[in-house]
Amino acid sequence: MSHSGFMKGMAAGMAVGAAVTLMVDSPSKQKHKMSKKAEGLFMNIGSAIDSAMGMRG
Repeated sequence: MSHSGFMKGMAAGMAVGAAVTLMVDSPSKQKHKMSKKAEGLFMNIGSAIDSAMGMRG
């Protein structure tokens, strides 16, 4: 149970950090580039969490 909470907390922290980073005022090209990187990051996080949960079960 503690491991699951840790993973959820880590994912939530990364999501909040990415959102704050995207909210920072920057030129449109840089904002688009950051958006694409954040999208890939979230896909990787989701994949890692799915894998970790699969190993437990």
